[in-house]
Amino acid sequence: MSLSMPQTKSPTMSIIKPSVRAVPKTLERSMLDFIHSPQDLRNLSMDELGVLAGEMRLRIVEAVSKNGGHLASNLGVVELTLALHYVYDFGAYPKGPDRLLFDVGHQSYAHKMLTGRAGDFSMLRKKGHVSGFPNPFESPYDLFAVGHAGTAISTAVGLARGDQLMNRQNHIAAIVGDASIVNGLAFEGLNGAGMLRRQCLIVLNDNGMSISKPQGAFAHYLERVRVSSTYEEAKKVAEKIVGRLPTSVGGTIEGIWHHLKEGFKGAMWPGQMFESLGVKYMGPLDGHDLPGLINMLGELKHVNTPVLLHVKTVKGNGYEIAASEPTRFHSPAAFQVEGCRVTINKGTGKSWTTAFADAMIELAKNDSRVIALTAAMPDGTGLSKFETVFPDRYIDSGICESHLTAMAAGMAKSGLRPFAAIYSTFMQRAFDQAWQEVILNGMPVVFCMDRAGFVGDDGAVHHGFCDLAFLRPMPGMVLMAPSDEAELNRSLRFALSLQTASALRYPRDNVPTENFEAVIDEDLRVAASQEWAIGQSRVLRDGPDATLIAYGALAQNAMQAAEALACEGIEVSVIDARFCKPIDAAMLSRVLKPGHPVLTIEDHSLQYGFGSAVIEHAVTHGLPTMSLSRLGMPDRLVPHATRKEQLAEVGLDAAGIAGSTRDAIRRAASLMSEKQFA
Repeated sequence: MSLSMPQTKSPTMSIIKPSVRAVPKTLERSMLDFIHSPQDLRNLSMDELGVLAGEMRLRIVEAVSKNGGHLASNLGVVELTLALHYVYDFGAYPKGPDRLLFDVGHQSYAHKMLTGRAGDFSMLRKKGHVSGFPNPFESPYDLFAVGHAGTAISTAVGLARGDQLMNRQNHIAAIVGDASIVNGLAFEGLNGAGMLRRQCLIVLNDNGMSISKPQGAFAHYLERVRVSSTYEEAKKVAEKIVGRLPTSVGGTIEGIWHHLKEGFKGAMWPGQMFESLGVKYMGPLDGHDLPGLINMLGELKHVNTPVLLHVKTVKGNGYEIAASEPTRFHSPAAFQVEGCRVTINKGTGKSWTTAFADAMIELAKNDSRVIALTAAMPDGTGLSKFETVFPDRYIDSGICESHLTAMAAGMAKSGLRPFAAIYSTFMQRAFDQAWQEVILNGMPVVFCMDRAGFVGDDGAVHHGFCDLAFLRPMPGMVLMAPSDEAELNRSLRFALSLQTASALRYPRDNVPTENFEAVIDEDLRVAASQEWAIGQSRVLRDGPDATLIAYGALAQNAMQAAEALACEGIEVSVIDARFCKPIDAAMLSRVLKPGHPVLTIEDHSLQYGFGSAVIEHAVTHGLPTMSLSRLGMPDRLVPHATRKEQLAEVGLDAAGIAGSTRDAIRRAASLMSEKQFA
C-alpha cells in the first residue's frame, strides 16, 4: 500500500498555456515548499502540477496520520482544488477579484496548502496552528468559517448579487458535495441561483459517498446516472470536448453542450433537474484529470450565467487504504501504517458515543416502538452499531436535520418513539421543526445531542454551545444531561416514559471509568442509583463550605475539584443536576442561602444556559443570589485544541473549578463580614 502519483493526461489543446519554471531539483525540498500562494501555480507545467498533486496527497496523509482529521474526502479533491486555483484568481480577499467557497469545510486541506499554510500543515488541528476548516481569522483566502453543509450556494448567490451591485467584474466558484446538495438550504440556494444574470459556478463534487453510504432519493438518482449508458455517452463526449476546446471563449461551450443535451432524450440525462431551475448543467467530468479540469474551467470562466459543473471524484484517491475504506478513513484519529496493516489509534476508556449506542440497543430490545434516527452521522453518533442489531428500526436521513426532525414528529404521531441522534452543533439547523412540528404538536420525540460543549480539534465550527439556549424556551420541553454511563441509561429510559418532547446532551469524551454510585459515600449510594424522577437532582458529595451544581458530564471535574479542595481542608457538596428543565426547585431552595457559596458548572454558553436557569428560578422565587457564581463557556470563540486544553483554557477543568470555588468562598466570607460591620 503506497501513495500513488496521479496520472495526468496531455490535452490536445490547453486554453491556458503555462510557462515552465525550473524548480531546483538538487534541493531536498518538495515542490510544495515553493508554493507560497496560488500565483505560484501558474509557473508550473502540467507535469509539474501532477507531481505537486502527489506531494499534496503525501502531506495530507502524513498530517492526518499524525494528528487525525478528514482524510479520504480531502484526498479526493486535490486535482479539483489545484485546477480552480490555477484558473481563477482567488487572491487574498478583498484584493483578489474571484471568490472561492466551500460547502463542506472539511475538504479544504488542499486549499490551505496552496494559500501559504503548507509549512504549518504538520501541526494540523493542533492548538495555535492550522485548523481543519476554513477560517477567515487564519487566512484572508478563507471567505467564511464553515462547518455545516448546505450553505455555499446561498452565500455564492449573495456574493454574486453583491459584486454585481458593486460593479465588480469577477468570478465566483462554490464547491458542493453530493451528500450536502440534498440539504434543504442547498436547494433553496439553487432556486436563487437560477435567477442570477451573471457568472456563478457551482462545482458538484460527486464521489458517491456521504460520510458513509449516501442517503435519499437524489443520491440514488446520481447512482442511477453513474451506471446508465447515457452517463457513459455523456462522459465520452465530455472528454472529447475538453480535448478539443478552441482558444476562443464566450458562447462556444454553451452551444456545444446545448447540442449535446438535445441529443439525449433518455431519462438519465444528469442535468434535467438543474436545468429546470435555470442553472446550466455541464459534465460529468473526471475530477482527477487535471488538464481536462483546467481546460473546462478555463472555458466556463467566461460563461455569463449560473453553471453547475458535475465532477466525478474518488474519495481517498491516490491512497489505497483510504480509497478502499472511505468510511473508515473519512475522519480517522491518528494512525500508523505497517506494511498492509493500518492501526487507527484508539483512546483508552469508553466514549459517550459508544455508551449511547449500547444504551439504545438495550432500550430497543425492551420496547418495539423505539426507532433510531441520524442525519448522515451513523458512526459519529454510534448508531451504526444500532443498525447492525435493528436494521429495520434505523433511518439515516442524510445531511437533512430539518427533514429528520419533522419526520420524527410524523413517526411519533403514528405511535412510534423516535430517538433523533443529532450533534448539538447541528441541532440548531432543526430549530423551527423542533418548535413547530414537535413541541407545538406535543410529539414525544427524544433528541440525543452528541458533541455537546467543547468538541476539541474540530474547533469553533462544531462546538455545541447553544442547545439549551434555544430549546429551553420551548413549552413542555424536558432538558437532561447524564453524568455517567448508568445515568445515560436512566435518562433514556426516563425519556421513553415521557409523553412530551425531551433532549439530553453529552460530550465528545469518555464516560467516567466508574459510575458515581460505585465511588461515592455509602449513605448517598442508594439515592444516587435510583431511576429518574422529573426535575430531581442527586447528591454526589456532602460538604458545608460550598456547593457545586454540575450539569452533565462536568460532574466528574466537579468531583475531582472537590477532592483536591478536601486536601486543603475545604469540604464542598457536589450535586448532579440531571435536569435543566424542569429544574430541581427543592434542591435550589435548600442550597441558595445567604453567605453560602454556590457555583453552577456547565459545558454550555453562560448566556441562557443552566446557570441562567438557576438565576431565573432564584429571582422568581425570592432566593438569594449574592453568593451564586456561574462557570461555563465564555462569550467568545474558542479555537481548535484538545477538549482537555479547551476546558482548561476557560476554567472548566478540575483545577479551574477548584480555583473558582476558593474565590467564591473568599467573596462570600468578605460579604458576610461587611454585613456584620454594617
